[in-house]
Amino acid sequence: MIARWWSQLAHAMPAIARRRAVGLAGSAVVAQLSAWVSPAAGQTSPGDPPSLLPGAAVPSAPPKPAPQAPRGWPSYFDRKSVWGYFNRHSLAQGETCELMLSTAPDKPTTHGRVEFHRLGGSTPGVLSPVWTSPVVSVFTQRNNVMAAAVGPNWQPTLEKIDTSNWPPGYYSADFVGGTSRPREGQPGLYRDPHVAQIIVCPARPRGGVLMKLGTNTYQAYNDWGGFSFYTGGRAEMARGPMVSFDRPSPPGFLEYEIFLVRWLENLAQRDGFQVDYASNFDVHIDPALLPAYRLVICGSHDEYWSKEEFDAFEQRIFRQGSNTIFMGGNIAYWQVRYADINRSPGGPDYGRQLICHKTVHDPIVRRPGTTDPSLLMTAQFREGNRRPETMLMGVGYESWFSPGGGTDLRVPYHVATAAHPFFEGTGYQSGDQSADVVGYEWDNRDPAGNGERLWAKRSSRNAQIPLDKIQVLFHANPVDIDGRRGTAEAVYFESPAGAKVFSAGTIRWAWGLSRPGFTQPGFLKFNENMIRQMLS
Repeated sequence: MIARWWSQLAHAMPAIARRRAVGLAGSAVVAQLSAWVSPAAGQTSPGDPPSLLPGAAVPSAPPKPAPQAPRGWPSYFDRKSVWGYFNRHSLAQGETCELMLSTAPDKPTTHGRVEFHRLGGSTPGVLSPVWTSPVVSVFTQRNNVMAAAVGPNWQPTLEKIDTSNWPPGYYSADFVGGTSRPREGQPGLYRDPHVAQIIVCPARPRGGVLMKLGTNTYQAYNDWGGFSFYTGGRAEMARGPMVSFDRPSPPGFLEYEIFLVRWLENLAQRDGFQVDYASNFDVHIDPALLPAYRLVICGSHDEYWSKEEFDAFEQRIFRQGSNTIFMGGNIAYWQVRYADINRSPGGPDYGRQLICHKTVHDPIVRRPGTTDPSLLMTAQFREGNRRPETMLMGVGYESWFSPGGGTDLRVPYHVATAAHPFFEGTGYQSGDQSADVVGYEWDNRDPAGNGERLWAKRSSRNAQIPLDKIQVLFHANPVDIDGRRGTAEAVYFESPAGAKVFSAGTIRWAWGLSRPGFTQPGFLKFNENMIRQMLS
């Protein structure tokens, strides 16, 4: 039955081309379909759970070298003993959620507590959990060759987690394991940080600033279970057309958006406005969400959007006239759609699968209906000039260079014109060097360099933003992965409906807000001015 289901799914989801590399997610997965990657481990280890000291300072567990990571568990995940996932993208304050945890197949059963921390608003390095669980036992749960696409279907370790006392925000779970009374030859307490994340929303929108995180992008690059939307790091890992949120994931939030959120929440405390959070799926599923806020900010690397999300932002900017900041780069590049294969009949849609064929040959274009099929395919929004992101944000993705750890290649923005009100009090003059925030992907007004800005009168479904209405505030000339000199631009425009729109044009913009070694007084002042003027 499982093999027949996967055969139908594979037929409906042909292999497709990736933007930067080529790979297939086919025969190896299908051939091993009925094989379990690892057997279920024992439910608990012998002996009673150890006692833990609540609130004790816990050092990180020393890494244990392994000759090869278990299949389906990429080498990145060797860094911790315990990983997990929540059953929701987000939930309203007071709702309950479940947390699934497992050890890797080569690691023993462990006991410990789970601490839940709100990220962003706290002081870096200071842990202050909003709730700590009772002692739980974590053992190796089954994995299967379809886990990257549909999830491993782990049993909950913690059920009905009450969030009534959790302030709205972005939360991460740490596993604190070991024993406070170690025996000879046994480790003491250790901490596995950021084993799973979830967003807590207010019961109703509070109307100030909505910070939308790039949660789809976190999963697009996650190859736990065997593949991602990109080629994986092992022979059996290749690109797949569907990935699941129901699986362990690296904490992508910590790479860029944590630096934006820390700065934004500090500004909110000083200025007296409130910050709420949303996932891509929240915007997709709720058309009333964006209109409830005076200002909406998109995060650093928000690359994967659904049609409904694109619709919502288009409505906000060009019909409602509401202010919007795209504080990143490579935004709204790939179109996706959601599925929820474990949804109970009549139950809520939690959007636990993300689909992106990355081709115009997406089988959905053959589906009969009233919607133009070209608007449904999970390819680039700019494909065939259908809905270029340049006519939503003023800029679109041009190119990239290797991240290389993030600090070896530093490219600054230069001020294009300091006449805009956002520059008041910054001390910047036109031509001045600003913060080193360009890369590792960047945007500009005309990514193809042919003067068309990805738009065509006959084939584009969105209206053209006149070029003379877009002001370039910062610019740079990074060199891409192929040695070509590119153009990065941060721009501002106002829509005919009255929306003020800023696009940073670079993923690393957030680094200039609070990452040590990247901040600059004038750059910080520019961003403070922008937020305050957008909210006024």
